[in-house]
Amino acid sequence: MDDNNRYGVLETQKYLIPILIDLDKLCREHDIRYAISFGTLIGAVRHGGFVPWDDDIDISFDRENYGKFLKIATEYLPEEYMIVEDMWVKRISRKDNPGVKKFPPERCIDLFVFDNVPDSNSLLKKKLFRLKMLQGMLKTRIIYKNYAPVYKVLLFGTHVMGKFIPRKTKQKQYDEICQWGNDTITKYINCFNAEFSYISTQRHDSDLFDEYADIEFEGHKFMTVAKWDKFLRTDYGDYMQLPPEEDRVPKHQEI
Repeated sequence: MDDNNRYGVLETQKYLIPILIDLDKLCREHDIRYAISFGTLIGAVRHGGFVPWDDDIDISFDRENYGKFLKIATEYLPEEYMIVEDMWVKRISRKDNPGVKKFPPERCIDLFVFDNVPDSNSLLKKKLFRLKMLQGMLKTRIIYKNYAPVYKVLLFGTHVMGKFIPRKTKQKQYDEICQWGNDTITKYINCFNAEFSYISTQRHDSDLFDEYADIEFEGHKFMTVAKWDKFLRTDYGDYMQLPPEEDRVPKHQEI
């Protein structure tokens, strides 16, 4: 871990590493497969640890291992940790972390799950529409500058509608819709509990989670998918290229 605190996130990074170590131990003890992913995986490959300006950790599961993890976590997650369920992404953090009450929660490990992309284009469109509606309903506040005009209208309407539906009901519906298409083998999978723009633009080959490998991150070995290079190139293109200085900011704060 680089001790240079140029981006003001070093303390957060130091806070998160012990949590990831404990989650890795829990998963290995119970034969659960996970993958450090997205910005965390870029950091592992490009920096050997955190991207210097990153202030969270992303791990992903296929649907089977995600279900196993949530079941095991309810019984075996160390006492000092909690599962944060504020929107459609579950997170893990310490119970003594005041940042979990912020929007979005700070100092957390984000838990992502990949489900099938329906081969039927009409079913896929229906799935995406329903999920985007529910994202608007689940948000406690909306940063409108991040969206095109047509989506601002949609988000405002769904945000108002969502105030009349219990949060647990909305989250249950979101999880069920994510799994549309999982009853058959499809060509692609995607992370449907990711942010608004990602769910409709990205997809990966369905064999992405067939094999796993260990990768070094901040001096420790953690799991990721064996096809990590293809995973990153699909999402980011030339991920070894550093972004412009003005883009070197924590992205999760703009969900």
